[in-house]
Amino acid sequence: MTPLRPVLLAAIAAGIAAIPAALTVLPADASDGAAPTFRRVDIDTGIVGASFSSVGQVFGAEQDIVTSGYGELDDLGRPVGGGTLQLYRPGATLSSWTKVPVFGAGAGIVFPNATTIDDVDGDGDNDIIVPSGYFFGTDSSAPTWLNTTGAITWWENKGPDTAFTKHVVIDGQAGSYHGVQLVDLDGDGTRDLVSVSEEAAQAGNQVDDTVRTQFFKGLGGGSFAAPVELAHNLGGSQPVVDDVDGDGDLDIISSQYFHVLNDMSTSASFLWLENTDTDGTLGSADFAPHTIAKLTDVGMGFQIRPVPGFRGPGTTSWIGTNHVNRCTFALLNASFAWPEQVIEFTPGADPRNAWSRTTLSAPETPPEPCPSDYGSNRDNYPEFSNAITSRYGPGQGAPGVLGYGDIDGDGDIDLAVSGDGDRRLWWIESLGDGGTELHRLTDAGEYFGQAGGAVVVDLNGREGNELVFSSFDQDTLAIWTRDTETTPTPTPMPTPSTSPTTTPVTTVRSALSVGPARRGVPAGKKVAWSVRLRAADGGARRTATVAFDPTQGKQVRLGTITLRRTGPGVQQGKVTYRPRVAGRIIVRYAGLRVSPTLRDTAATDTARVVIR
Repeated sequence: MTPLRPVLLAAIAAGIAAIPAALTVLPADASDGAAPTFRRVDIDTGIVGASFSSVGQVFGAEQDIVTSGYGELDDLGRPVGGGTLQLYRPGATLSSWTKVPVFGAGAGIVFPNATTIDDVDGDGDNDIIVPSGYFFGTDSSAPTWLNTTGAITWWENKGPDTAFTKHVVIDGQAGSYHGVQLVDLDGDGTRDLVSVSEEAAQAGNQVDDTVRTQFFKGLGGGSFAAPVELAHNLGGSQPVVDDVDGDGDLDIISSQYFHVLNDMSTSASFLWLENTDTDGTLGSADFAPHTIAKLTDVGMGFQIRPVPGFRGPGTTSWIGTNHVNRCTFALLNASFAWPEQVIEFTPGADPRNAWSRTTLSAPETPPEPCPSDYGSNRDNYPEFSNAITSRYGPGQGAPGVLGYGDIDGDGDIDLAVSGDGDRRLWWIESLGDGGTELHRLTDAGEYFGQAGGAVVVDLNGREGNELVFSSFDQDTLAIWTRDTETTPTPTPMPTPSTSPTTTPVTTVRSALSVGPARRGVPAGKKVAWSVRLRAADGGARRTATVAFDPTQGKQVRLGTITLRRTGPGVQQGKVTYRPRVAGRIIVRYAGLRVSPTLRDTAATDTARVVIR
């Protein structure tokens, strides 16, 4: 979702007054050539202020869609009450869904944002984590009740026939929360929360924001400690956690939009925080900031995330979106007219240095220049651009959220992109030569602006993946699919006159090893175990789940590790943990169908832990 504020960077540089945000939308056009055909299926057209959507297995093994709605707004775009959260259960066809309310406006959750679907309390089913809050609640013109709407809650899954139960992690905050990661950041075996609090303060001031990257230590059973600030005025709405430098612990990676004129000398709009902790007690001294890209390079950042397989099996790419408005700022100050882009960021040998950049969203032909009278006569320029281009107004920016998966059914990884301030939807095709091609998903004249979601997922097990988006502009949750069937068609049993032809499937027996097999460690000391998987060659990067089984007590799930290909059929990784009691580290690999003719088997290995 576009933060609804006047972006004053150009005004600061040029010494001119801010122009109020305009609501007029510029449609645009793009030629899709031989791209596949998608049909749109509306799931719900009555979600007031539909914002973010996520997909996951909430009830059983089905793929449920969870969509948040901001609710009613006043004439200045401020909330007048709480938002809503709803879950959609699949039926027999893509047109058939059952809506299950998670909470309504009466719950008082203001601006519910991007949800996380995961098992918070360890009871075996998935719950829903909801970050929330209004960005500009402390603006001097805002009603007092909006000053403290920032919150993180999680909603316990009690089963499909019972209402969700609310649990509060934090509330009453001036800063809003936009995205949450549930991960064992400190390596003690219990998963924690990582999020960023963003207080934008005055909507017309770009330099008074307060941003805090925060860590909520997991206490077990769905309880979390008070937040610890890991970085001040560094971080953004959608932080992710990954081992960037390959040293076995978890780092934090983020774009930055608010307080982008941050206290790093480079004014980073994409950055990562290196985990340098040695004692298991996390604080700001344990995370060293490093710049991925600067404000002067790409403008404000919106999102960055790891995309496995984008450059082929066994690879991981870092792909992000900036959030800018080239045509509006071309009228204010050309030096701030950054193009709207989807960008691949590539670290060098030392990821602490600046990363190289590749624009993935450039159209086949160069985008048309912005009209000189774009601001005064903007209604006269519908669909003038073949590139991602934000609608007019300093309060608008593009692009928005992105997702990934095989969109066109050719077996490689493509990207789904919300235009956000450009009210079209887009997808980026991976080409066989390593290049990319930008396609418009929405039809000419079809608008789905300020869209969340961008989830690429197979919802019905037929004809490939669907794309899930939810539009604030349209109050609508919809999917785009290549599946042409509207009703399920039973597959008749074949009656061959001769023996059917079958395609043999080669099965490779996987071998997993965790080392050392036995280790004595002081209680509470962080140590690492190596993980080596020998399995079928090719396919996506393998993942393995990790648990700790104490000699006495209940087994604890530690999380998931991603392995890296180190040779033909070999992938390796690390497990880091601070055992406090004796027990076993258990690593499990689930197996993978690499291709229609190749698969590998599941495998498990353990390592004994002795406390000395």
